Amino acid sequence: MQVGARTLFFAYFAMVGALAPYISLYFADIGMSVAQIGVLMAVPQVTRIFGPPFWGAMLDRHGRPRRLLRASAALGLTVMIAFAWVGAHYAALIALLAVFHFTTSAQSPIAETMALSDSSGDPGAYGSIRMWGSIGFIVAVALTGPLLDVLGVRRLPALLALMCAALLAVALRLPAPRVPLTTAPARGAPAWARIREPVLAAFFASCFLMLFAHAALYAFYSLHLDRLGYSKTAIGLAWTLGVLAEIVVFRVQRRLFERTDTLRLLAFCMAGAVVRFALIGAGGDALWVVIVTQLLHGITFGLLHHSVVMALLHRWFATGQQGRAMAMYTTIGYGLGGSSGGISAGWLWSSLGPSAAFYGAAIAALLGWVAVAACRRFDYAVPQVRDADRDARANRRG
Repeated sequence: MQVGARTLFFAYFAMVGALAPYISLYFADIGMSVAQIGVLMAVPQVTRIFGPPFWGAMLDRHGRPRRLLRASAALGLTVMIAFAWVGAHYAALIALLAVFHFTTSAQSPIAETMALSDSSGDPGAYGSIRMWGSIGFIVAVALTGPLLDVLGVRRLPALLALMCAALLAVALRLPAPRVPLTTAPARGAPAWARIREPVLAAFFASCFLMLFAHAALYAFYSLHLDRLGYSKTAIGLAWTLGVLAEIVVFRVQRRLFERTDTLRLLAFCMAGAVVRFALIGAGGDALWVVIVTQLLHGITFGLLHHSVVMALLHRWFATGQQGRAMAMYTTIGYGLGGSSGGISAGWLWSSLGPSAAFYGAAIAALLGWVAVAACRRFDYAVPQVRDADRDARANRRG
């Protein structure tokens, strides 16, 4: 496979696949409390408040994705090697997590910008590129779970260091982008100033609430299954099922985008999230709940939600603002939403029990659905916007 955006997505999300489902289990194994795990799992999201704007601005101004990606990957590998030596030192874990996620926060926004440039905003073409991230995630999850069952969860930092080394190897071989990422100057108001526009304010509010809701999943779902008696291998299979659902959605999303408008799809994603988190909260250890709720990942935050967000950012922001638009999404959604959601989920879990954390996520997703409804009202009150969205769907069908 040629080194490019696809390979970068594969390597980056393979690293995420080895980290996200299992890091809370590692923290529990070395003696961290649920409250401490909630804070530790919020650290990556806090760094996304500062990291993506920094890397996005660097990309828009200098247009040197290879140099930025190589520096990011090299620093991430260095920090992960140090991570294995700090043990259960709480303050050191917080510091290293902050540095690690700040440095690696360059990978996804730059890869997304490259993919949007290569696909010219077409959801079908974008999906065929982004799908490789899901494949990398599946491979890593499927291999890491059984390895941890055999080697022990305390070997996780060493496995993550290997994944970071692979990411660095990909970054070193990455060719120059076919189309420069800063060829078109930014038009209109600066990217961050545009958040005052009603349609964008409602849109980013929905992103905040969607990632707030998903923080309970990313921070505590593996721990939840572990305490219900599922093995590390079974937990890995559950996460793999969710990403397989993403790939299925990748294969059909072009037809979905052709048949309905993007904001209606976004509302559908929010409704799916309400159902998903309510089921997790109510379902106990029932296997059917695990299967159904993980299949819903393809809708709630898998490729359908993510592709809808990417299509809207491409539509609303000029080429010279793409890096900062991606940074806004990552900062408001993952950074502010993910960090506050993780801390809130930890408090609910500690105070009221695991079910409360997921019921809280369902309420956040419901509020996100309300925000999308407001966004649709603001957006489609403008006839030109309705016509542009209709024409875009017609072009995809053609």
